[in-house]
Amino acid sequence: MIIFKWTKFKLEITDEIENVYKFKLLLRESRDGFTREKFHDIYDNQFRTITIIKLDNSDEILGGYNPIKWESNDAGNYGTTEDNFIFSFENSDDIENYIFSRVKDEEFAILNYNHACSAFGKFDLCLIGKTVYCENDRYEKQISRKAADKFYVEDYEVFQILN
Repeated sequence: MIIFKWTKFKLEITDEIENVYKFKLLLRESRDGFTREKFHDIYDNQFRTITIIKLDNSDEILGGYNPIKWESNDAGNYGTTEDNFIFSFENSDDIENYIFSRVKDEEFAILNYNHACSAFGKFDLCLIGKTVYCENDRYEKQISRKAADKFYVEDYEVFQILN
């Protein structure tokens, strides 16, 4: 629910969000398997998506929201929007223990590149195979609390917000 409140829909929120908006599960790695091609077959041309990544051997959850359409191409081009954000939660027991980071360079909100899966900024939150990169570049803050900038995925899900 807190992730939904961070989106641009925050002005329309009521106590009955589930009746106004639907969350469509597009992809779950543990259900759908993982290949870069499968990811792009399902994910490309989708908009208003929320990516949630559970890190391996960690209580940390990383994710991001993207209101614009994802694409893939060989050259790698950026998508522009000011409404993107990325986030992390340290554990499921304390929902208020999060890091929230909006895009600061809106011309570089997402990277559309067929060799990566979802890429917010360049490596601010970038999923390549089962590896997640977390650096601070095009977004306000680094979202990972760990010293390393590279992590491994236990599972991930991608949802689309529908109304």
